[in-house]
Parts: sequence; C-alpha cells; structure tokens
Amino acid sequence: MIWIGLPAYNEAHRIKSLLKDIHNSLGNKGNTYKIVVYNDGSSDNTVAEVLSTANEGVNVQLIDNKDNKGLGRALSHLIGYCADASSLDDTVIIMDADATHNPEHINRMLGYIKDGFDVVIASRYTTYSRTRGLSLRRQFLSNTANRLFKLLFPIKGARDYTCSYRAYTAKILKLAKDIYADALIEEYGFACMAELLVKLRSLNIITCEVPLILRYDKKSGPTKMNVLSTIIKTLKVILKAWFSPGVARGRLEELKKKYRI
Repeated sequence: MIWIGLPAYNEAHRIKSLLKDIHNSLGNKGNTYKIVVYNDGSSDNTVAEVLSTANEGVNVQLIDNKDNKGLGRALSHLIGYCADASSLDDTVIIMDADATHNPEHINRMLGYIKDGFDVVIASRYTTYSRTRGLSLRRQFLSNTANRLFKLLFPIKGARDYTCSYRAYTAKILKLAKDIYADALIEEYGFACMAELLVKLRSLNIITCEVPLILRYDKKSGPTKMNVLSTIIKTLKVILKAWFSPGVARGRLEELKKKYRI
C-alpha cells in the first residue's frame, strides 16, 4: 500500500488536477494507494475540490483543519496519521500540493524503497535534476542551507535536506514516532523538513536521492514562505539538533527488532 500525504493550504487551482495525476500515475501501474490531504485552514475552495475529486473515483481522504497552523503542523499530522494507519510493508510519500512536484517521480522512488532504502529524496542536487521558476535569491538560500546541513549533519546519500518530496518506509516512520513521540516535528514552519531528516539521521537511516524536476513556474499565486522567518527557524533547528543528547542505543536496537529494520 502506498500512502500519499499532501499538506494543502489554498491550493484550489491546482489540487484537483494533481490528485488525478497521482491516481493516473499509480493506479494505471496497478499500485494500491491512498491519498491523504491535510487541509491547513484554506480560505479558498481547496476542500470542495478535494471532495469533488473523491466523488470522481480518486481514492482520497480529507483531514480538514479549520485554522492555518503552518507546514510543520500539517506534516506532523500527516506523518502521524500514515504511521499509525499503515502496515510495516507500506510506503509513505510526502509531496507538495501546488503542482511543483511531478507524481511520475513516485514510481522511481518506489523502486529504491523496494531495493532496501529507508528514505528516498527527490533532490534538486543530482546530475539530472532541474529547477524552473525559482528566484536566484531562493536558490541561493536553499543551496546555503543544504550545504550547512550536509556539513554539520552528514547523511550518506543525501544532499537535499529541505525539499519536502520524499518517500519513507512506513516502518522507519513508526520507529521515529516511537522514539520521538510528539517531538518528532517541533518546527511548524518550512524548516520542518530539515528537522525531520536530521532526526531520522539518528536512526541510522539508509538514504538515496532521485532527480527532481522542480516546476516552480507551475505554482499559482505568491509563495507562502517568509524568507527571513525561515532563515531564523532553520538556524534554530541547527542549534537544537547540534546540542541534542541523541537517541539511546539500547532502545533504538530494541525497536528496530520490533519493526524488522
């Protein structure tokens, strides 16, 4: 079973076509899937578009939160929900709901999950990756942040710490949820993606990357990211992770046996 988690905030213009693209990409290849959309207090017709698509045969479930709490809160709910609802052999995909991520990348990511990787990142930093429509300032900030994370918290096979498009084995998320409980994702802004990966690093994850074609030019409306706030919160994540006491080895090994990792 493949679980697709979509954090959504005011994505009415794009989400219906994205849901259908995911359905076509996975369903046409015989995959069993379920899409879970977490509505983060949208003020447009995002909820209506999701419900309409469900009535058209797409296997999608809506988690409707009335108040906008930020990407981190949405991600926390999606990770928690999918970790609890999934079986050990399932895969969880998290991607953006604004059509900047191509669902066709999922099939390549699933191949690496079947090969034995715990986390597969759709990365902006492989040889064949491409980015369209992202400002030079945003590219510079992303590059700087990712180099800093790679330097301080190296993970073999990972270069893109901040992109949200990833595949996880359900068992690694269950393990992480048991280890960290409610503290797995504490940052509710865009820095949550780096925070999650750094915390998974402490579980000795096996990681790789696949090329990402990031189509920011397909995004409708202005960016939801506050750049200055994101920089400050990213530095906060780095400092907190640097001084973290780490995970108790004995408990980690015990839980790894429980989840067959």
